[in-house]
Amino acid sequence: MGASKEAILQSLAVRKARRERLLSAPPRSFLEVADLSSEEFHALLACGLDIKANQPRYARALENRQVALVFQKTSTRTRVSFETGVAALGGTALYMDWKTSNFTLGSLRDEIRVLSRYVDLTIARVFAHDDLLAMAAHSEAPVINGLSNRSHPCQALADFMSMQEYFGSLRGLHLAYIGDGNNVAYSLLEAAKQAGTTITLCCPAQYAPNGFLIQRLLAQGLDLRVAKSPVEAAASADVLYTDTWVSMGEEHLAEAKIRQFDGYQIDAELLEKAPAHALVMHCLPAHRGMEISDEVMDSDRSIVFDQAENRRYVQQALMIWILNPTG
Repeated sequence: MGASKEAILQSLAVRKARRERLLSAPPRSFLEVADLSSEEFHALLACGLDIKANQPRYARALENRQVALVFQKTSTRTRVSFETGVAALGGTALYMDWKTSNFTLGSLRDEIRVLSRYVDLTIARVFAHDDLLAMAAHSEAPVINGLSNRSHPCQALADFMSMQEYFGSLRGLHLAYIGDGNNVAYSLLEAAKQAGTTITLCCPAQYAPNGFLIQRLLAQGLDLRVAKSPVEAAASADVLYTDTWVSMGEEHLAEAKIRQFDGYQIDAELLEKAPAHALVMHCLPAHRGMEISDEVMDSDRSIVFDQAENRRYVQQALMIWILNPTG
């Protein structure tokens, strides 16, 4: 004999109550650096550094946890750093290519809701930030931004962890960003505000970050300077930072952007204008000979590959924190 009508109605009521709780208090996701308080930001960097120094101590931190990596865009660092990071913490990572899944067919809100019934956490790497917002709104598990057209917060965490590793303290440091005011630039601005770091932007006027977003950060205490030339930006910088001029999805703009960014390369001549201790950073992939020269990329002052390595450790800290919010 099947379940009684009363039992079915009770089950439906329990399910409805569960859904209402999730909608009123959804799991905490991480879509931007600004989602963190300053204290949380610094705690994640400290935890990342501790994981790097003491990996075996964390070998079971994600035991029996399932993490989905749902990617619209190609990836090397984001995919490998999360996959190996999850494995080293005792969890299981499931990679899903958006193009070969039913995310291309079904409603995004339905697909992420189903996925979140199977996994504890989703890492999403997407073109449109609005897709992340929809995923976080309807997922029953936390969502981490692995990159969107608006921001790249995991990269910024790794960058500031790298700066802390080299300089010891972030407060009072001067970071000069030279190049395209893209998603990476915006996340660096958010992180600089959290860290108490001075940041100088040097971008062609038409490629500056979104003015509304900058005004919001300035109102919150961001110490921002704007340089008219790369030489001016480099003059007092502790770190020179650049990124590709042509982001994924902008290939049709490549020829025009390369012309407009003429003179914005970080090369040996520009590095000579910076203080002798200044370091060079790039989030990769790099287009050598364009935004950065071979000579600088491979120099002793480049910490580009340390940045890439540190993605894993700070993301491990992030996953531990987001899946264990009370401790």
